[in-house]
Amino acid sequence: MKIVLVRHGRPERAENIVVDSVGFAKWVRAYDKSLVSSESRPSQVLRDKFKDFYIVSSDLPRAIHSSSIALNLKPHHQSRLLREMDIPRYKLPFTFKAFTWVYINRLLWMLGKKGPFESYAEARARAKKAAHELVQTAKVEGKVIVFAHGYLNLHMRKYLRKSGFVQRSTSNGYWGISEFEAK
Repeated sequence: MKIVLVRHGRPERAENIVVDSVGFAKWVRAYDKSLVSSESRPSQVLRDKFKDFYIVSSDLPRAIHSSSIALNLKPHHQSRLLREMDIPRYKLPFTFKAFTWVYINRLLWMLGKKGPFESYAEARARAKKAAHELVQTAKVEGKVIVFAHGYLNLHMRKYLRKSGFVQRSTSNGYWGISEFEAK
């Protein structure tokens, strides 16, 4: 059995603009609806090496679009479980670049600050459940490629290793590939 995690391509709406907390909330909503930028393309290796894998993706547009770009195929299955871990949006009286907001908000979130979104504990539990479902899919399909998101992939990698898979490669960048094989 093989499971390959792929981070989506760079989104169209990933500009690192300066915003206040209200502007950041709008930035997150636009980011979640974004497709992959026309300037972001995977290497040919992705298409050649994984074209015969069963394709699974998050149900967010950038993940579905990444599958279409990379393999010229739509996912066989889309799952809400594979969505990126929430980008928290706290109302703070500051102005920062968008990615600074992401890091500050995620740090507060990981430290337990609550808000109107999934908690960090809930997100980790979802990553564990998603990894478990991928293992079950791999038992049926043999080879699975997953188009998902950076922070979720980071957590799923941990659970796949705990499930007895050996990690053969890791990359966290856009189009980054993490390969796993059953022992």
